[in-house]
Amino acid sequence: MPELPEVETVVRALRKTAVGAAILAVKSDTHQLFESRKIFKSISSLLQGDSITSIGRRGKYILFYLSSGRVLVAHMKMTGHFLLESGIKNYELRKYIRAEINFTNGTKLLFSDVRKFGRFWIVPKEKLDEFFSQRKLAHDALSPLCTKEYFRSQIKRNRAVKTLLLDQTCVAGVGNIYADEALWLARINPNKKGNRLTRAEAGRLYEALQHILKEGIKAGGASTKDYRRPDGSRGYFQMQRAAYGRENEPCRRCQTKITRQVIAQRSAHFCLKCQAA
Repeated sequence: MPELPEVETVVRALRKTAVGAAILAVKSDTHQLFESRKIFKSISSLLQGDSITSIGRRGKYILFYLSSGRVLVAHMKMTGHFLLESGIKNYELRKYIRAEINFTNGTKLLFSDVRKFGRFWIVPKEKLDEFFSQRKLAHDALSPLCTKEYFRSQIKRNRAVKTLLLDQTCVAGVGNIYADEALWLARINPNKKGNRLTRAEAGRLYEALQHILKEGIKAGGASTKDYRRPDGSRGYFQMQRAAYGRENEPCRRCQTKITRQVIAQRSAHFCLKCQAA
């Protein structure tokens, strides 16, 4: 699933091409993408004539602010990604297009999704906070609101710290890749309960998470599977990984083999020596 760095990469790319563009039509043959069949059937007429005034992000959600005062909220879920039509240079990328937004300037924004788990909502701007409150979404991991003290208070729960990092009601935007990488950098065992972390450990994890997420953004995200940037290119953070997906490979600090363990039905990759329990 695209995580905060992948979503932020998409947002920054789309700001350069889609902001200011007026919507001519929206096409989709996949009703599962939308909050209801009614919205699916009328999506083009609902958005036609609207212009995108700005694009933002909250956690893993992309926010297209519209001139009508509404917000088109998108979540790419497991395998979704946005593509500019000019970025599609091969059949595999074109194969799973589920929706397209046509703009009056002739450009097209496409949404590709192999598994059809992606979702779109139309939300009045004044109800956006309510929309996220209903989903109990925590502060975005890179938001100024996610201070070190806020993070410490959120992580202080009686569950494995790896599980807490993945919980969007704890901190928003983090997924498997960046959780593993942050825990490795902070030298914290993913099994350790959040409420057993010392104040120093929680602070160290906060700083590691901030660093890893920013490095992920610099790399354009991680293209381990389906994710592509809007121009069709791959991110390259996967080449910088120290823990995630490196089972049986040597730890970059101590050469101990990275181990993989399932914690609450999610995989965790870590070094048994550097991240001793």
